Amino acid sequence: MGFDISYHPMSRTQMEEWYFAPLKALRDGDESVLNALMESQGEEFFHEKFVDHMKYFTSIDEGEPSEKGLLYGLPIIGGFFRDYQYVRGAAFSFVIERHPEMDRYRTPWSEVLPSWLPAPSNDLIEENYSAGIFIGPDHVKELLRDIESDEAVRSIVTESFGPDNLGVFQFALQDAANTDSGLIEATEVMEVQPFDLNKSTCYSDIRFCDPRGALIYREVALAQVREATGMSDDEIAENVVYKKTDHEIPEESAPKPEKKKGFLSKLFGKK
Repeated sequence: MGFDISYHPMSRTQMEEWYFAPLKALRDGDESVLNALMESQGEEFFHEKFVDHMKYFTSIDEGEPSEKGLLYGLPIIGGFFRDYQYVRGAAFSFVIERHPEMDRYRTPWSEVLPSWLPAPSNDLIEENYSAGIFIGPDHVKELLRDIESDEAVRSIVTESFGPDNLGVFQFALQDAANTDSGLIEATEVMEVQPFDLNKSTCYSDIRFCDPRGALIYREVALAQVREATGMSDDEIAENVVYKKTDHEIPEESAPKPEKKKGFLSKLFGKK
């Protein structure tokens, strides 16, 4: 099973303003914090979708693992406010699994989350549709520096990400470093359909997803199919059917992923 990984720069202040404070207030029956946040946003903001998401995460059963529920909402909500990066199949969680010494760059969620939101039992990605690790602001700068200056660290990260996706990951780290933010890892916030980018889906605001990672995935996928079948790109687009796994957020209650037919061709470029 593959993973659509996204990286979301957020400071602790932004976590509190955009998610923790309005979510806690909603759980206590108070909509004023959410309404004030909405009033501070411009007309281009996806108000209805944002509110639907917040109310959905408010309704999650307390017994639901936080990385699949309340914590998973954090990167989704963050993507309504600032740019985030996408890569296919490459996660720093996987780097840590293969090289435990790289865990020194992880900031435990237990040190970040408010007391009323339970920390996940395991910070690393274990399954689809979940939050992964958090790299705190200091560790962001340390990792960015070490990728550039420490050959061993760069080799380890390149092994998992590949040179192209490593560039995307470094861009995410740099974006976070520039704003003294941490970096949140998540899966399936953005789901890219590489053979027809217009059929990609997004739980957050797709306009803030940097397209470079999706374009890398598209080129890799096309090259694999060309090599295996000998088909041209037009034949691939016409004949290849790409199936995603069923989403595990309950369909009857969850907001649907954003599908913007035609919009993605402008965002990601023409086929």
